[in-house]
This record gives sequence, C-alpha cells and structure tokens, in this order.
Amino acid sequence: MRARDNPFSSDRVEGLRYRLPEGLSWDQLLERLASLRWRAALVGPHGRGKTTLLEELAPRVTARGFRVRTVTLRQEERRSDWKLLRSLGPDDILFLDGAELLGRLAWTAVKLRCRRLVITSHRPGLLPTLLECDTSPELLADLVRELAGELTGEEPEVRELFARHDGNLRAVFWEMYDQAYSRNRSITS
Repeated sequence: MRARDNPFSSDRVEGLRYRLPEGLSWDQLLERLASLRWRAALVGPHGRGKTTLLEELAPRVTARGFRVRTVTLRQEERRSDWKLLRSLGPDDILFLDGAELLGRLAWTAVKLRCRRLVITSHRPGLLPTLLECDTSPELLADLVRELAGELTGEEPEVRELFARHDGNLRAVFWEMYDQAYSRNRSITS
C-alpha cells in the first residue's frame, strides 16, 4: 500500500475538520472570542484538536475584518522569527500555536505586544479559556468512518485504541496508519 492510499495518511487526517461541541455554533464561539476582547486560549491535552480548531478559526476571524498572523511552536524547535511581533498592525490578530513552550520573558513580550491574541496551550491560565478541546470514543468512531468508511465490527477496537492513547486522536491515527499498512502488507505478501 502506498502511503497516500492509506486511509489514515497525514494528508487525509489533516483534512478532517474540527467539530464543535454539541450546542455551540461558530457564530457563538466568535461572539465569545469577541467578548474576551480577542485574547483567549484553546486549551487541552495533546491530540485534542487545538491546532485544527485554530486553523478552522482563522478564516472566520478574517471574515470579521482581522488579518490573522500565525506562529507555530513545537517542542523540538522552540525558536521562532519574532520580527512578526514588531510588524503587527491595528487589524492584526496573532494566532500562537504552542504558547506553553515560551519562556516567561518571551511570553511576557508576546502578551504586551499583541493587542489581539489567540493561543493554544495544554494547560489553562495563560489567557482566558475560549474553549477546552476534548475528544470521545464516539468522535473517534465518526472520524474513522469519515476516513475509512463504515466500521465493520471494529467499534470495540476503536474504543480500545481511544483508551490506550488516553483520548489523543493524533496518536490513535498514527497507530491506525501503521495497522492499515501492516494489514495490507500481509494481504499482498
């Protein structure tokens, strides 16, 4: 099986859209963000959809008249080009993915320089929480159906994977990618 044919390839998984909690609309989320004066955090453990939600939020914030500027920090590379901070204008909003990776001095500089700021963080407290991102076995089953078609007797396996990875859907999809590759390889061998 070629990587791109695997239903759990990164291209396909990254194409999944964020599903807001039941009873919450995009308009309501944007109104909540506006009520927080456009300074808020998307909070949750690894693999809960914070980055996906941030990406889904960008065009909606742009439609409200802001220019979204994005900085993504990762554990393996904590440095970023902070020239962007000096160039922020009155209509800009900074989306900072991975804010908890900043040191105290850098975080203080970001907070002071950015009038409008939406961050992702694994823990609450850096900014007011806009939304706590979470997952469920039912959400995982829906996403698996979207990627691979109907679940045929695999519901218990999906629930087991969800539990084994403590709700981290990114880790579940990595394992499912490996499983799909291994199954296909054994069939063709």
